[in-house]
Amino acid sequence: MRDLTGPVQARAIRDLLQSLFALEALQPSNPLWLLSAWITDAPILDNGARQYAAVDSEWGAGPVMLSTVLRTILERGGRINVITRPDSINEPFVESMRRLQKSHGERLALALEDDFHDKGLLGDYFELAGSMNFTRKGIETNEEHLIFRTDPHVIAERRLVLNDRWKSKLNVAARS
Repeated sequence: MRDLTGPVQARAIRDLLQSLFALEALQPSNPLWLLSAWITDAPILDNGARQYAAVDSEWGAGPVMLSTVLRTILERGGRINVITRPDSINEPFVESMRRLQKSHGERLALALEDDFHDKGLLGDYFELAGSMNFTRKGIETNEEHLIFRTDPHVIAERRLVLNDRWKSKLNVAARS
């Protein structure tokens, strides 16, 4: 377990996010849960030196946006559940997820909930939870607190809670 506080540890937070999303692109979780009350297509990886070219050769030099990384995860057979609020700041990201649903159907599920306020990322082998929204300000600027855990029992329990809470509300689009 590791505690991180932004913006003092913004670099450590960014490094952790880069590592988690690069690993997800290489070996996708089943599913990856992305929870954020407010979410934008923030830069998630810094590929300025093309250091992630081996992960996905189509990622250009420079910032790799969240939706681009999620697309790679889906293209590699991953499943992703995204939960957020129906808020105007989220609309562009939600629309990009709906476009991805058209080509990846049931592997991308989306839920919009008015009073949703949870934040985190849950994979097969980790949980990142705390106060950070997946926005540029959330990642780089705001006073945030995150807890990173790898305890399999904690992860399994969290997965059960999320499945129980959200399985009936997740909207998947069937392929046309």
